Amino acid sequence: FLKKNSYFFMQKAGYQVFKFIKENFRKKQPIIVLCGPGNNGGDGFVVAKHLKDHGYSVQVYIFVDANNYKGDALIALKEYRGDLKKINLFKLQKNVLIVDALFGIGLKRKIQTKLQKIFKLINKSNNQVISIDIPSGVSSDDGTILGEAIKADFTVTFHRRKAGHILGNGKEFSGKIKVADIGFVHKKMR
Repeated sequence: FLKKNSYFFMQKAGYQVFKFIKENFRKKQPIIVLCGPGNNGGDGFVVAKHLKDHGYSVQVYIFVDANNYKGDALIALKEYRGDLKKINLFKLQKNVLIVDALFGIGLKRKIQTKLQKIFKLINKSNNQVISIDIPSGVSSDDGTILGEAIKADFTVTFHRRKAGHILGNGKEFSGKIKVADIGFVHKKMR
């Protein structure tokens, strides 16, 4: 009996987001994946690898230096094996689908100025955005905007909706929510 490790769940999460893209968007559409420093970014690398392996045109922008990634996110980055661009070189093209894998449910601090500009640029564009777990900059606890947030058209979250999807501005920023099962099991309380 093998205990499922956290990387197993990251792979399943990334695959669910890939599947959502495959089922809902045209294959010819180029995709930008924005990967943050933690596990949300790791999910993004898994998505990017699936997209690349299936012939999609993918660009990955990273929030920190590649050698600053740790744990599961580092494993996912290494498995992606594609080109990486620094987020401060971010350029938005028309008709590009954006996958927001910057910050997930653990974000507590305000979004920095450099990212605020990028978020505003994305929000003003007509580009469609899919956020992984919760839009970056939205507090998963209560839906407050932490300085600035990405306004998603779709949010693919796992296990169940978070309070931040339905409270405060979180409802408006999360777009349509798809809850994907990645095999988390509830332990029953006795």
